[in-house]
Amino acid sequence: MALSIKEINGIFEVRGNLSSSNSFQVRKYFEIMLQMKKNIKISLAELDSMDIGSVLELRTLLVFAAKAGHSLSFTGESNKKIKGAFVGAGFDLFDRTDYRLTA
Repeated sequence: MALSIKEINGIFEVRGNLSSSNSFQVRKYFEIMLQMKKNIKISLAELDSMDIGSVLELRTLLVFAAKAGHSLSFTGESNKKIKGAFVGAGFDLFDRTDYRLTA
């Protein structure tokens, strides 16, 4: 399934396949959104797949948000289709202790 992003009730819902081939563009999109909004919530609950490169791009997005003093959070931790990517990357976007990134 092609990747799509829709804002629904203030939450950005990412659907489809998030991969190394499109995650850079997704990160850049959310960097622009973070320049316009100070608080962003991204749902990964409807993703069909996700790879390690995507996790690392989203981690870079967290660092960008932290440096800008903005809030970024992710939901969708119950999506079993993407859990392997977090294990492979060694980084869990849903673990609140990982949010304390140095700016």
